[in-house]
Amino acid sequence: MIPKVPAPEDQDVSKLIEAIGIDAQPIYVAVKPDSRALINECFPNVAEKIKSEGGSQIVGWQIWKTQNLIEAEFHAVWRSDNNELLDITPKPVPFSEILFLEDKGRVYSRSQVDNIRINISGNSLVDDLISVCEMLFKIENKGSRAYEYQLALSGEELKIWEILQEMKKGLSLMLSQGLTKHQGCFCGRDKYRKCHGKFLPYVQGRV
Repeated sequence: MIPKVPAPEDQDVSKLIEAIGIDAQPIYVAVKPDSRALINECFPNVAEKIKSEGGSQIVGWQIWKTQNLIEAEFHAVWRSDNNELLDITPKPVPFSEILFLEDKGRVYSRSQVDNIRINISGNSLVDDLISVCEMLFKIENKGSRAYEYQLALSGEELKIWEILQEMKKGLSLMLSQGLTKHQGCFCGRDKYRKCHGKFLPYVQGRV
């Protein structure tokens, strides 16, 4: 499901800002990808831009919304010497602008920061999807992995990661079809709550 850029005055945006815990107002920032910039690598992209053209890095959150959830993604934009803010990082799906929330209390320390997500649909499948995303993040960023680009897993941890990846895709598919926990699981074996829905309580103490 392709996310959209919400309006600054959106009530769900206000809920998300409250969850982040900062006193700031979101603004639109134009997206103008730098020719050398890499997709989703905002911090290295901005660092290279500063080296070549000056300016500074502004740290905060880019905000996305779908019909099921609203989400804040830790992000950096570039501020020129003329005080113009630009998002120079290309997106998997082209956008002309993002909704950006500056976070003056945050500093980029090279470690990954998980997204902040809120269920806005009332469908409890969304809560499971959020839990799956959070557990995947914990596995992929455990210890020194938070600073590494190559993921190396084995044993039970690898099996859990693979099932969580399957669930992330499956839950997204179910939600796109308007399904709930009480309907058929994405794998086709049984109702979701009697099938993959049982996996989350089992794995939560193992991640």
